[in-house]
Amino acid sequence: MRADRIVIADDHPVFREGLRRLIQGTASNAEVIEADTFRDMIQLAREGPVPTTFIVDLMFGDRSVETSLSALRLEFCRTSIIVLSMVDDRTVAERILSKGVDGFISKTLSPREIVAAIAAVRNGDQVLLLEPTFSALSDRDDEPAALTRRQRDVLRLLTAGKTNKEIAQALQISPFTVRIHVSALLKTLGVSSRTAAAAKATAYGLA
Repeated sequence: MRADRIVIADDHPVFREGLRRLIQGTASNAEVIEADTFRDMIQLAREGPVPTTFIVDLMFGDRSVETSLSALRLEFCRTSIIVLSMVDDRTVAERILSKGVDGFISKTLSPREIVAAIAAVRNGDQVLLLEPTFSALSDRDDEPAALTRRQRDVLRLLTAGKTNKEIAQALQISPFTVRIHVSALLKTLGVSSRTAAAAKATAYGLA
């Protein structure tokens, strides 16, 4: 079995260190290495055991690493590649994934969601996550208003009896993203099952 070796490349030291600490909290047996440039990331990867995961920022200063991602995939064919970025454009994200990248995650998400998305990629999912799945309004009494737009989309399809896979296909998102949307909307609606969520959706006229 390969040693679990994660290389983080980001030119913002505070973000990079914070991410390293978060990952070490959930993958305590992994070796987590930091690099402040894309080139340093490659050099570190070549010096030791082949990394199991790359986590790389899309932009270093004013330079995008997009054109380097296909070569990175060719050289490290068994390594998960995750791009983190402040860019929240779906067209850009899908183009990045087409380079052989396994995950595209927005930096604007909460630490909990970033870590969950990274874990999903490392477990074999392809993840595209651009917007929060847990509403900042979840403590409000007005439950429907506390749902995000995407949660409402998921809820309507869930109420129609669609599976997570079918919801993912309909919304063009990953099954992992559907799972966390479902979890979030169950929490917001105060229910513990899909059936109960569907019943509430019908009662609120959301179905």
